[in-house]
Amino acid sequence: MPGLNAETLYSQGNALAAAGKLDQAIAAYARAIELRPEFLDAHFKLGNALANTARCDEAAKSFRRVLQIDPNHVDALNNLGNTLLATGQADEAVSLYRRVLAIRPDHFLAHNNLAAVLVMTGQFAEAMEFARRAVAMRRDYPPAHRNLGDALAALGKWPQAAESYKKLVELDSARPSANPGAAADARMKLGMAMRHLGRFNDAISLFQQAIALTPGDLDPRDRLANAYWENGDMDEALAVCRQAVQTHPTEAKAHNNLGNVFVECGRLDDALASFDKAAELDPSNSVAPSNRVFAVMFHPDYDSARILHELKQWERRFAPQTAGVKHPNDPSTQRRLRIGYVSADFRDHVVGRNVLPLFQRHDRAKFQLFCYSNDSPPDRFNRQFRALADGWRDIATWPDDKLAAQIRADKIDILVDLSLHLGGSRLAVFARKPAPVQVTFGGYPGTTGLAAMDYRLTDPYLDPPGAPDDAYAERSVRLPHSFWCYDPAAMEVADAPEPGPPPAVAAGRITFGCLNNFRKINDRVLQLWAGVLQAIPSRILLLAPRGSHRAALVDRLRQLGVHPDRIGFIDRGSRAQYLDSYRLIDIALDTVPYNGHTTSLDALWMGVPVVTLIGQTVAGRAGYSQTTNLGLPDLAARTPEQFTAIALALANDLPRLAELRGSLRRRMRSSPLCDAAGWTAAIEAAYRQMWQHWCDQQ
Repeated sequence: MPGLNAETLYSQGNALAAAGKLDQAIAAYARAIELRPEFLDAHFKLGNALANTARCDEAAKSFRRVLQIDPNHVDALNNLGNTLLATGQADEAVSLYRRVLAIRPDHFLAHNNLAAVLVMTGQFAEAMEFARRAVAMRRDYPPAHRNLGDALAALGKWPQAAESYKKLVELDSARPSANPGAAADARMKLGMAMRHLGRFNDAISLFQQAIALTPGDLDPRDRLANAYWENGDMDEALAVCRQAVQTHPTEAKAHNNLGNVFVECGRLDDALASFDKAAELDPSNSVAPSNRVFAVMFHPDYDSARILHELKQWERRFAPQTAGVKHPNDPSTQRRLRIGYVSADFRDHVVGRNVLPLFQRHDRAKFQLFCYSNDSPPDRFNRQFRALADGWRDIATWPDDKLAAQIRADKIDILVDLSLHLGGSRLAVFARKPAPVQVTFGGYPGTTGLAAMDYRLTDPYLDPPGAPDDAYAERSVRLPHSFWCYDPAAMEVADAPEPGPPPAVAAGRITFGCLNNFRKINDRVLQLWAGVLQAIPSRILLLAPRGSHRAALVDRLRQLGVHPDRIGFIDRGSRAQYLDSYRLIDIALDTVPYNGHTTSLDALWMGVPVVTLIGQTVAGRAGYSQTTNLGLPDLAARTPEQFTAIALALANDLPRLAELRGSLRRRMRSSPLCDAAGWTAAIEAAYRQMWQHWCDQQ
């Protein structure tokens, strides 16, 4: 327009930007700059307008032009950092925020932005410090409290995180946000903190509020179902998941979550149908198919061949073929080896507890340890693993190709999978064959189904010597004694009180029990147990979350001749409460086709003998391995009739029950089951054997 000068155009741009007319504002700023190329404020406002319309590359050019005119323009430095962060350039954004603070240490937004990007990049301790400074400067600024809460949560400081998230919710409630998603997110964050603090009722209420704010969002429904699940209210969890499927029928995640709850309730056929529906809706996502192949291991209709078939189907769909991959690793047989462990369970988890003794006793002169941690939260176990690792990578957000490339760059000689198809596994990375030798171990005795997995560790009872490997994709390497190591310190049972006399002495009748996960209970198991319960006056205690599946179990046992008065249930509780429950049980009855694993070892440590039935799949031979390693192979039956006979013989022999109750812990301490040093040496010898074979091939 004739007669307009740069200042007038700049003022018009400001007015247009304030009115939300950003495209017109951009044109006005650009015209002002044409008239005055060194117009710093116009370049800066143009950058802001471009950033607000997601034209990030153009915005970055404008901010860089400001910095050519004034290298110390702190707001341009800060906003350039924001723009670069939006395009994935986190490292340069961090450098810019630090530069702002070097020039102006009291720049509030730079503190807050730096805290946010440090959380994003996993630098939580430093993020916490910058977020605390931001909160101190502006106590009424919600993003600062959110960043502080996120950093504290990532560090496992849940009470402090809850306080930050509580303030975030208070600020939102005081001046309701126009963004219901942000308000719901604040409540979900506080709800997650409440979950970690064991305040499930508070968590449930917060997740319900989040659902009301964003009824079209699946995530708060998922969190609500998990809160009910962890609180042991399975009917409520099931209802939430069913509702999620109704409101989001095309969302694969909703069907997958429903499948997981069905598994927990022992409804395996329903679970498989849900996992299949999830896979149909999202064929490229491997999570539901992985959940399916893990679930079939508990299903009484699946033998080893059928399980392997399922696993091979998973491999065909999700594992890229990498035949002929070459590795430049030095083929020297006696050098120090670089061992990489991949797991989501470097934490307070049964897998973490089982492998921690291995990490603690590895010969560090002969082995370097690298951990690839797929989202393991920072608890007391995680801190121990981090301290024991020579290299640590947090890989939860890494795509498979990036992780495979990093493993190659780390020159890993032997890559160890600790998950198989448990949650958080990264088997698609193993399929890319990033290391010359790959082995699976620790998650559970089984097979990954991957042709790229070279070995699986097992023991001579899970897989008797000479037995064919046709049930597995890998070559079996047998440890001399036990697949498991029950280290009392890692299991936090070293100080558990000594078992007292058998409960039958005071009760006048035998109490059988099973504290295995409820998913292991099926009709075949109930028939097996009913044969024992019908033969002797007795009762049975079962660990089971609350829900209608309890009534279904009682009804089925009634049909099998067991009166409901003889069936009792134990709620989920803390580990200490769970261990204390064994004081109520005389004899543990195992499950089929998937035996108790660590649960049976817990029972034995607490003085409770476990009667087991040797199964046809490897997971069904755990009880045989454990009782044989304990010197009590007579507790392992080969037929259902033998199972009943063994249980009844024990039940009718109180002196032997008393002797076992008083001696089982001592037996365990002196057995291979608790020999962490020998177990570690055996695993290291297996690694050397595998490495020798690879070197010979070269």
